[in-house]
Order: sequence, then C-alpha cells, then structure tokens
Amino acid sequence: MASLEVRPALVADVKPIMALVNELAMQQVMLPRSPASVIENVRDFFVADVDGQFAGCGALAVTWTDIAEVRSLAVHPLHQKHGVGRALVEALVADARRLGIPRLIAFTYVPGFFAKMGFTVCQHEDLPHKVFNDCMHCPKFLACDEIAMTRVLDAKASPPKLFGKPQRAIPLPQRTPGFQGPEPERPRNAP
Repeated sequence: MASLEVRPALVADVKPIMALVNELAMQQVMLPRSPASVIENVRDFFVADVDGQFAGCGALAVTWTDIAEVRSLAVHPLHQKHGVGRALVEALVADARRLGIPRLIAFTYVPGFFAKMGFTVCQHEDLPHKVFNDCMHCPKFLACDEIAMTRVLDAKASPPKLFGKPQRAIPLPQRTPGFQGPEPERPRNAP
C-alpha cells in the first residue's frame, strides 16, 4: 500500500510544482504559473508525496481577512483518483481554519471534484473584486471559462454581506491642526 504525505512546500519543490502545473495548463486543464509566481508564493503551497515521490500540489492564497483562494491544485496523472487531491484540499482547509479564514473560493475546470469537497458553484460577479487581481494577467482575462466555487468554513465569521470586504475600516492618521512638529534640536553652544 502506498504511503501518502501532505506537507508544506519547500523551495526544492518549485521545479516539480512548475512542471506539473504547466504540463496540465498545456492540456488546458488549469492555468499556467510563472516561475516568479511559484517562487514568490512557495509558502502558500502544500505538496503531496506518494512513497516519497512528488505527486501533487495546491496553494492557499489569502485574499482578505475573510477569504482565501485554493489555487494551483494539481495531481500528477499517475496519482489521480487515489485521494491525493482530497488530501491536498483537506490540508488547505485545515490551514485556512488555522489562520481563521471563514470562506474559501476556487476557480476550476473540474467542479465535480470541488463539489465533493463541499464547494458550491457561485457567480464570478458575486465574488469581491479583490480576488480578481491575478485575473488581469491571465491569458483568458476577457473570456474566462473557469467555474467559480465557494465553501463556507464558518458562517458566523463571514456573513454574505461582508464577503471579501474590509470588516472594519481603519482610519488614516490625521494631522492635528496647528501642530508644527517637535522643535529642531539646537546646538548646545547656540544662544
């Protein structure tokens, strides 16, 4: 029986993550990732190893205080249908709960898998604009065909009205009228 381990990604995992994600992207199963986007976000990734060999990956990108996105979920074809994807999503969900994030989103071409993981289909328009930062750089920006899905982890902490929006505005510091700042220091010998 094969041994499956899911763990936080290491820098050494960047190359296999890129190879798998971009191979699946060429098959139009997912979107590509640039080397910089994987390297800069390696802390977001979890990796699945089967018998010590890289079998898949997934990332949790925190988007706001109440929302995070499951990204780059990819399982090597030899390891699909063996629970690797499920184990990765469970690790990402556990990480979101650890961080106190009450809602997850995913954009996918495989909605059936995410439905089994507790996600439901939603409209792109229902998601906050903050999650679309990466969309502007996507080759499919003007013709997105991915399906948007969401999963609530804590309904009390993420009421639909506040979904993805700041829950409390922090006022910017204001200048005090008439305040000129501290007196400049005078040399000791100055009159």
